[in-house]
Amino acid sequence: MKKVVKFRFEEKEGYLSVVEKNDTYYALVHKDTPKIQQALITHTLTLSFELKQPVYQDVPVEISMDADEVLWVYKTLEAEKNLYFKQLDDSLCVIRFNNTIKKSPTSIGGGMN
Repeated sequence: MKKVVKFRFEEKEGYLSVVEKNDTYYALVHKDTPKIQQALITHTLTLSFELKQPVYQDVPVEISMDADEVLWVYKTLEAEKNLYFKQLDDSLCVIRFNNTIKKSPTSIGGGMN
């Protein structure tokens, strides 16, 4: 099943395709985007685990520029056919956040294909 969470930044919404491992979600993002620059300062991102009726909350996040971690997330998302980015390059980084934040059983995936 494809795993997706929703984010909101500056009144705009979008989706993050995520990989799950050991109670942590990993998502690829462009490191030069305003939401990542802000997350580097605040260490949070406004996320919703509900896709159809979002309930946003500020979630603690870590940003990783580690090339091996970026490659692992990219390859895993590609294998799961859940890859948004079509090319792996040095413009990408990883957002990590804990997946034990309360969410409903239907939150992740929510019918996204």
